[in-house]
Amino acid sequence: MMEKIMENTQHLFIGLREVLDLKNNITEIISLARLTVIMMVLMLLGEIGAFIFGGDYGFMSWLGLITGIATVLNLILVDQGRITNYSWGILSCIVWLIVAVYNHLIGDIASQTFYLVMQFVGITVWHKQMAVQNNKTELKARKMKKWQAILAFIGAIILYFIVLETSKRLNGTQVYVDATLLPLGIIGMILMTYGYRSQWIAWLILDVINIYIWSVQLTNGGPAALSMFVLQIIMFINSVYGAYMWFSPVKQNEAQKAS
Repeated sequence: MMEKIMENTQHLFIGLREVLDLKNNITEIISLARLTVIMMVLMLLGEIGAFIFGGDYGFMSWLGLITGIATVLNLILVDQGRITNYSWGILSCIVWLIVAVYNHLIGDIASQTFYLVMQFVGITVWHKQMAVQNNKTELKARKMKKWQAILAFIGAIILYFIVLETSKRLNGTQVYVDATLLPLGIIGMILMTYGYRSQWIAWLILDVINIYIWSVQLTNGGPAALSMFVLQIIMFINSVYGAYMWFSPVKQNEAQKAS
């Protein structure tokens, strides 16, 4: 048991050095596929454009912009299975958590707290998996078994009602839809951490719900709402692209070998 803990700790610290290394981050962004680079540029322009169009340059708006840029880079690197996605993921979670607190979104606060913890779990697992792969720059996709999918569905339903009750007691905003964020986020994050391609189903549903939530916040004049609303649309588009990448014939062959 102690040996296993020591092994995981070693993978975490070595992985952290790789994830936070500036040279590795630049190299992995530069080496992205051409279509992925085009997606990244368009997504970044969309987020920056929303910030400028909003005309609000206060503290919360800047936080919204930083959240958007970090999230875009995180998602783009996840699309191609690059471990440096976690450097941007850590930044995105911290800033998004601050924005969620200001908007009183209990489900979003719980989700971002969970995501932040899972960044470090993900670094450990991804580094360990890449260490045994011939291709160490991209994580191979995996396919879920039926019992795993059923277990994930049941777990998400149970967790939804727990978060819903908690949100009601804490006087959260949009509690019924907001309570879906954590269950879907947990499922998506766990599947992402272990390289399962089905993660994109959870992310697509989550993104649609987030678009609705932030459209309501935008209507109500919530802090940094415009940048966050545009970010949700960008994340949905990215999830479609990510699903295409991970369910592509090449990735499906990898998934069959890994399962």
